[in-house]
Amino acid sequence: MKRLLLLVVTAASLLGADLNGNWVFVWQTPGGERRSTLTFTQDAEKVEALFPDAKEPITGTFRDGKLSLAGRVYSPEAGDAADFRIQGTLSDDELKGTGAWGGHQLTFTARKAH
Repeated sequence: MKRLLLLVVTAASLLGADLNGNWVFVWQTPGGERRSTLTFTQDAEKVEALFPDAKEPITGTFRDGKLSLAGRVYSPEAGDAADFRIQGTLSDDELKGTGAWGGHQLTFTARKAH
C-alpha cells in the first residue's frame, strides 16, 4: 500500500510539474563550465525556452518528467549560431541532462531561480 501511495504522489508531482519561469543552468562544455539563465514558458506539454540574448526560443516538450528541446541558438561567445538540443529529466526540483550545440557535446544541471 505504501508503494502504491508513493507511486501516485510521484506521478502527480511529475504531471503537475511547472517549468514556467527562470531556470539557472550550469553547463559542462568542452571549453569548461558555463552558466546561463533560460526563461521557460510551458503550456501543457509544449515548452519554449529563451536564452538571454536570443531572439527566438527553442521549443519542445515536457512529458512524464522528461524535457526535450531543440532549435537554433546563437552564442555571443563563439560569434556563431548552431543547432542546439537538450534532453533532460526533472527530479527533486532539478533538471539534469545532456545536449549538443553544433558538434559540441555537453551536460547540464538546472534549478528554478527564486
